[in-house]
Amino acid sequence: MSLFGPSGQAEKTAKITEKENEETFGSENIKLEAKAAYVFDVLKNQPLFELNPDVQLPLASVTKIMTALVATENLPSYILVTIPQEAILQEGDDGFLSGEQWPIADLVDAMLVSSSNDAAFSLAFEYDKNFNGNFVSLMNQRAQDLQLVQTYFLNPTGLDFSKNTAGAYGSAKDIANLLLYILKNRFSLMEATRFDEIEINQRKFKNTDYLVNDLAGFMAGKTGYSDLAGGNLAIVLDKGYGHPIIIVVLGSNFEGRFRDAKNLYEAVIARKIDL
Repeated sequence: MSLFGPSGQAEKTAKITEKENEETFGSENIKLEAKAAYVFDVLKNQPLFELNPDVQLPLASVTKIMTALVATENLPSYILVTIPQEAILQEGDDGFLSGEQWPIADLVDAMLVSSSNDAAFSLAFEYDKNFNGNFVSLMNQRAQDLQLVQTYFLNPTGLDFSKNTAGAYGSAKDIANLLLYILKNRFSLMEATRFDEIEINQRKFKNTDYLVNDLAGFMAGKTGYSDLAGGNLAIVLDKGYGHPIIIVVLGSNFEGRFRDAKNLYEAVIARKIDL
């Protein structure tokens, strides 16, 4: 198992060259800006495309997929989560107010759609304070349970932990496998990410994924971006007739992650990637 923890060992990941960004499948070159990518055919249970699939990279807010899973598995669904002042101090402003209370499901939806750090922090804080546990430890344990061998979390938000250490690390293949588990077992968890915008308690939360209205069959997705991670994106698409495809790109840039995912999707549709 390769787990890069607080010591900042992410620098030990394999050096990725520009040449490796032009993986050839058949006669087609699929050029990406990402350092790693993975396309998985759920129906056939096999990968369709791999670019450095096992290289451990910073996850940024893709982390929140695991935050959502662990929160819903370990916090009673009937409780209300109080937003602590510490959450408001997190990077970004999603309109949450210190002291207000939110149902877990609503907080998870807001977190996944708008990538709210306030919501992610609040869910973890609720568990740590009122259930005498360690939320991040649960995230790491869940990663081990699911055999996500390159995945390690330092916080529930994915925000960079320091100048040299990310808030979480993982591989494109690991994130695809996490999405595969959720798709098969708890897909309602990510249903809200199908929408361009959601409204909860008369507040609107805009989806950070630009592709939600751009790709046919969009089922779910989560963005991630930080100084250390660059641009990340994980999405699930239905190619048609109950044929889900998972696409993960890591280490791209802010706009490049969307271009990369779209290029891979179009390659699937055009059968450049064999189905």
